[in-house]
Amino acid sequence: MIPKSSMTPRTAANPTGIKSACFRGVLALSIVCVLTACQPKAPEATALEEFAAEFRVANQAPDTEPMLALYGLEGSTERTINLLRNALLYELGLPIESIDFEPLSGAPEESIHFVHQGVSYGPTLKPGYRMRVRYATEDGFESLYTIGQNSAGSWRILSSKPID
Repeated sequence: MIPKSSMTPRTAANPTGIKSACFRGVLALSIVCVLTACQPKAPEATALEEFAAEFRVANQAPDTEPMLALYGLEGSTERTINLLRNALLYELGLPIESIDFEPLSGAPEESIHFVHQGVSYGPTLKPGYRMRVRYATEDGFESLYTIGQNSAGSWRILSSKPID
């Protein structure tokens, strides 16, 4: 038994004070973990920032080829690549305000599963993050991309490919 004289006023008056302090510490640690859980880890964050820099450069190119190089197109059909090339023409050169990486929300478009003319399509890469590109335009235009890592470990924008 601890003599009363060695107890601090807080613990003598409130024996649960220690538990309360412990709980506050665990709660603070939990909040930090929750806030950082969605953030990429340091090496991954560096690789994502490098990808964002590549995207900015490709966005300012005079044609779509540098932007197409940022896509994971392995297994994509020529029709898909041509559709993508035409779609890129509308955003190429728009001034970029910001590029952010977010955890996936689970939205269907993030995983690219659909059927077209009896053919099932799926993603060319395993989805990893959502990339939000905000353009510095009057209307605040933005685009969302799902990105994943290819077999070489490089981040690339997902495309679709026929699946069995």
